[in-house]
Amino acid sequence: MARKSFHKRTGPGKKTGTRSSITIKDLAAELDLSITTISRALNGYDDVGAKTRERVREAARKHGYRPNRNAQRLVTQRTHNIAWIQADNDKKFVDPHFVEVMAGVLRGARMANYDIVLTSDNTEHQIGVYDRYVRDNSVDGFIVDLPQHNDPRIRYLLDSGKPFIVHSRAENPDQYSWVDIDNPGIYKRLTKLLVANGHERIAFLNGDAKFTFASARQSGVEQALKEMGRDPKTVRTFNATHPMVNAGYQLTKKALMDGDVSAILYSSALMAVEGYGALMQAGRKPGRNITIATMDDMLNYLDLSPYEGIFTFVRSSLRDAGEQLVKGIIEQCENRAARSQTIIPARFLIGRDLQDNPEQTE
Repeated sequence: MARKSFHKRTGPGKKTGTRSSITIKDLAAELDLSITTISRALNGYDDVGAKTRERVREAARKHGYRPNRNAQRLVTQRTHNIAWIQADNDKKFVDPHFVEVMAGVLRGARMANYDIVLTSDNTEHQIGVYDRYVRDNSVDGFIVDLPQHNDPRIRYLLDSGKPFIVHSRAENPDQYSWVDIDNPGIYKRLTKLLVANGHERIAFLNGDAKFTFASARQSGVEQALKEMGRDPKTVRTFNATHPMVNAGYQLTKKALMDGDVSAILYSSALMAVEGYGALMQAGRKPGRNITIATMDDMLNYLDLSPYEGIFTFVRSSLRDAGEQLVKGIIEQCENRAARSQTIIPARFLIGRDLQDNPEQTE
């Protein structure tokens, strides 16, 4: 078959230069291949030979071909859309923790040529939104964040058979994909570190107790005390409501009503920074007469350099977690057998007022 050249039409019967809108049909005619082969080559299917895939991609680059998503969907039965359904809570959308995860999700999706469908509804109506997307097949998979115990979203998605990935873990984590940090391990080590350094009255300013990440951190604290043979009352927990924004000052002030508190363990560096004002008002100086340890989610807008060496930080990037969420769900969408469970690394930066003793803190 003779190959056809591409031309730009400027009027009936007129041709000049390279045509600006190239279709998959044009590529098929140019390369003497079927439309199905072109589509599968562009989507990386390994039933198309490597040389053919490269030939197709080179032709697509040369002619500026951009795939028609609707046509792709007919051939591949995939939309390249990932849904991320949020609770209808205005405060969440200004929460720096959520924004940081979103930045990673959007970057990961862009790099993989996927789109994120971000929407919200009242908590009691969210399952209806999931069901609509599943029934009309308008997305390839879902991101689920902030799981709660016996989360109905996870139960629904397991029953639906649709690909999904969870940020954090709930019950039966072996049944689905997730991205998380070692919440119990991190807070177990921090608690042991504080106790080993002589702190006998510790305040723990945790996240919202209804979310599994907060209960996992609480579990780590309790396990540390049990293993060290300490009274559970050594640590008193104060839970924030979600989101944790603006909770730091009020909860720190509340914790300091107990004059014997010598250390505060925070669930977020944002809470620790917000609590700094309450510490100053009470005459408590971190690194001198009170010890501060906190999770640091590496919020890009928050400059923690003034607190380095004064606070103990555990650093783990929420932005990296967002990118891993996208990577995991795309792998699952493109290979239904794939299931990924990823722990995002965390790095301990011990403050100058603490002596790290691995035998007691690991």
